Amino acid sequence: MKGRRTERYAVFATLVAAGLLTWWSTLPNWAEADERSVRIHELNRKVGALAQAQLALEAETSRLAAARSRQDSECRSVPQTADVAGLMQALALEVDGAVVRDQTFTVMDRPKPEADRFQVLPVQIEVDADFASVWSVIERAEGLPRLLRISGLEISMIDRKQLVPGASQPLHATVSLDVVYAPPGSEEVAP
Repeated sequence: MKGRRTERYAVFATLVAAGLLTWWSTLPNWAEADERSVRIHELNRKVGALAQAQLALEAETSRLAAARSRQDSECRSVPQTADVAGLMQALALEVDGAVVRDQTFTVMDRPKPEADRFQVLPVQIEVDADFASVWSVIERAEGLPRLLRISGLEISMIDRKQLVPGASQPLHATVSLDVVYAPPGSEEVAP
């Protein structure tokens, strides 16, 4: 019996030693597995957040594109130069001597700063023509894609003595414009 008891102690000691050896060799791996499990959960959370961020970015990108499209359709551009020559070409009427007698463009003063971002160049257009022609100059200015401000309008009759009832009367009109532009180096940039 003593031999069996010794065998039992030997088997028990072997099992305890095997258990301790297994525990001792797996404990670092178990701790590393716990660390990696936590890291995996953290990375999965970040990947989920990244997917949400990507969806949010796509939504904001489409909102920005819609806002830019709306800006382009509803707002006037502010060019980097005054381009008075292009403005004159766009607003010029055909002088025929009958309906449109004369038209002149005058740059009134030097550009002056406005709102620390823009320059404003005052331009005056004088037209001797009928009312429809004067009105067409104003409509053309309104239809330009660039930012202009009509700052004044004076209309007077030319020949008060030769009024013909029902006929188009010649008028002298002075249209004052402020040509707005943002020179290079200013904060505002043309779209």
